[in-house]
This record gives sequence, structure tokens and C-alpha cells, in this order.
Amino acid sequence: MSYCQNYDFEINTIVKFLREIKAKKVLLQIPEGLQLCAPDIIRSVKSILEDIEIVLSQNPSFGSCLVDDWGAQELGAEAIVHIGHVEYKYYKPKLPTLFIRGAYQGIDRDNIIELLLQVCKQHSAKAPICVGTTAQHMVEIQRFIKEVKDCKILYKGVALGCAPINPNECSTVVIIAGGRFHCIAQALYNIASRGFVNTLCIDPYTGSLWNPEKDVRKVLNVRLWKVREVFEAHKWLIIDGFYGQHRPHLIANLIEKLRRLGKEYLVTKALRISRDLLDNIGAENFDAIVIAACPHIALDLADYRKPVITIGEAIMALDQDMSRYIYPW
Repeated sequence: MSYCQNYDFEINTIVKFLREIKAKKVLLQIPEGLQLCAPDIIRSVKSILEDIEIVLSQNPSFGSCLVDDWGAQELGAEAIVHIGHVEYKYYKPKLPTLFIRGAYQGIDRDNIIELLLQVCKQHSAKAPICVGTTAQHMVEIQRFIKEVKDCKILYKGVALGCAPINPNECSTVVIIAGGRFHCIAQALYNIASRGFVNTLCIDPYTGSLWNPEKDVRKVLNVRLWKVREVFEAHKWLIIDGFYGQHRPHLIANLIEKLRRLGKEYLVTKALRISRDLLDNIGAENFDAIVIAACPHIALDLADYRKPVITIGEAIMALDQDMSRYIYPW
């Protein structure tokens, strides 16, 4: 398929890994947007390792925080091949796991360099311009940055929605990623860090440079309204995630505050959090819903009929302190 040919799935690396650990059964995990490539990947691996059994996981794979450990163990798999992300620093899978970036091969080098130069001319000051990107582009972007002359650019690593890059010492942060979430999340984090740091976005798929300021202002206004809306909330629903989205110390801190304030609460655990899940548990019976998993979920459910907030926003509400926006926690 021509679409799948735009990505490097490193078949030889996968084969080498499976040979080295002598795996007979493996779980393949791949993001939803690339799952249509799974048959080609499986076919390519099995053309070399004929006896290998490969099972495709269709549990959520929004990031390496959700490596499907339990699914693999339930299958009796000996290894996991996780495509589309690099290893998450807050979670280590229990089974041997190979992370394959799924590097996008259609990135336009000249366009990226030209856009970075444009940012340099407009925003460069004494402090450097800092760049973050996603797993699909990290190696290529580091190489392109070295080709940009007469401008101090620092590569800051992979930017995640729950772990944006550190904006300290940066005059401008440029996020190179498809879609809008990574860049808006970075801008919210920059605001939360109390530093005056510009945030700009480069979409490597469309070749466009855009400023998220208007989007971020709208998002932030909604987030602050949600926080204020739950100042007097009494009944709280806390939804915990799995794997790297399970954050017990943050939940414990939140529960301690709720108990001290005499609030009622219920803690639930979910692998896939959706509107249907909230409907099924009777969200109308709660005054506030806290997503302790991925902060993107709370942003995505901004129009839900009950306030859905992140842990950082819950802390703001319980402290009744709007002086500083907290993102993500």
C-alpha cells in the first residue's frame, strides 16, 4: 500500500530482535492510524520467520504509556513489538519490548529547514529556539537542525501531551508534529511554567507553520471555566488509567485533599475512556470528573455535560487558586 510505504517499520530490526530472544509468539501493537499497515508488517516478518505467531493488539495505542503488557501475557506472548513511539520514561513493560518509531519517510527536508530559518528571523533573541517533535520525526529533525546556520537551535527531544519539553532558556519553542494536540499541549505547559515563551507549530505533513495562540486562548478559557465550575463540587469521580497512565501517587494526593475537605469520591479504572464510559457510570450523579490518565482526554471531553478536568485542574479547584494554571499535573 502506498500509504504504508511512507513509513519505515524496520522489518530487519524486528526480525533480529525476535531471533535474539527466540520468540515463538509476539504481540504487535500499532497506533490506530497505522493499523491498516499491520497485515503488510506481519507478512514481511513471517516471510523471514515462518514459524513465528504474531497477534495484533487492538487495545488503545495512543502512546508508549499504553504498551499492552497484560494483553501480551494473557496470550502467552514472549515479546511485544510496539510501533509508533519511543519508550515512555514513566513505564517499563514487564515483557521484552521492542519500540519501533515508524519513521515518516515523506518529510520534506528543504521545507522544514526553510520554516526553521523563518522562525529564526522572526523570533530569535539571545535565548535559543528549542525544538521538540514526535517519534516519527526525531532522528530526521535532529539532522535537519544541524543544517540550519546562523541561528541557535536546540533539539529538546520528543514532546508528549503529558510530558512536554522543558521551555527553560528558550525564547521560542517549535513543535514539529502532525495534528494540533502536541503543539497546544506544549503551549499550555509553557503557560503553566510561568515563562514568557512563544510556541509555534510546524506540521511536517502539510508543510505549514502556524501559531497556536488563538487556539490556546480558547482552550485555556474553557479550562479555567471548568476549574471555576467545580469550586463547590461535592461528589467527585476519579478515573484512573492502566500501564503508564496509572499514576497512584497523584491519585493519592488528590484523595487526601478530598478527604480533608469532606468531599465524596469514587475511583474507577479504565483502559479506554470515552463518553459512553461516562454515560454508563451515571456521570450526572457527580459534580466533577477527574481524568487521572491522559490529559488529552479531559481536553477532548470539554463539551461533555459535566465538567471533565485533569488532575492539575482538580488541584486548582480544591485549593480554589486560579492564580496559576497547572498543566498537566
